[in-house]
Amino acid sequence: MDKRTVVTAVLCSAVALGASAAMTKVVPAGDGKARGHAKAARTTTPSRPPSQPSSQSQAPERRQQSDGRNPGPSASPSAPGGAVAFAGALFAGDATGDHYCTATVVHSPGRNLIATAGHCLSAGRSGERGASFAPAYADGRAPYGTWRIAEVFEDPRWSDGTDDDYDLAFARLAPDAEGRAVEDVTGAAVLDTTGRTDEQVTVTGYPSGRQVPRTCVSRAVRLSATEQRFDCADFPTGTSGSAWIAADGKIIGVLTGGDTDDVSTSTILTDYASALYARATGPAGGGR
Repeated sequence: MDKRTVVTAVLCSAVALGASAAMTKVVPAGDGKARGHAKAARTTTPSRPPSQPSSQSQAPERRQQSDGRNPGPSASPSAPGGAVAFAGALFAGDATGDHYCTATVVHSPGRNLIATAGHCLSAGRSGERGASFAPAYADGRAPYGTWRIAEVFEDPRWSDGTDDDYDLAFARLAPDAEGRAVEDVTGAAVLDTTGRTDEQVTVTGYPSGRQVPRTCVSRAVRLSATEQRFDCADFPTGTSGSAWIAADGKIIGVLTGGDTDDVSTSTILTDYASALYARATGPAGGGR
């Protein structure tokens, strides 16, 4: 079973129950390589067997870890524009069930876009009972509200061929119940598609079965032309889709898998990510 099959099963079960180039700052409110497991929550067996540990391991920098109650220095769960404010959990339906992946609000002209892993969502338009996004979700509460996913954009090399080098998705969100665009409420992170890696990043993810996010600061390490690695303890199932945010506030990666709970991987964001972002924010994608 591949990574898309896992999440499709999650989304289908919900239906059955009722159903770019670099920017500069955080935007305030208003090749023969082995791949690891996806880290999307699942109730079935893992989507693929464990890959062999990389021989290109590099010792990470000293890591700062936290849960959502006591975030590290780069995260502020209470203030819009902070790393935890615009990171959130994905739910198969509304936010009353279990979350299964992580996503992050990305600055866009329509102020309505999130980024996550491709295997967390299925490309195309979503119905009224589709997945939803709850930024800063914690302890069973969505302090900023919830937003329904309206349409998902993926590279066809992922959506049609499950090529791990393109395991990335952008999702356009419908306005919330009060008519608000998500970025106007939470702020957003900007996207960098210049292929950056080998630098410190902050990653906030939502482990499945837990009620608070997990944040860790460590170093992204290049493994190949298309893949990078992040070593931090306890990033298990559910953290797929977590944005890798550099010190300047830009997203330079999105968590797509890992050999173990302590090793996570991301594609390196290059021209393919820029083209996908352009599709998601263009007129056909609901951009302004």
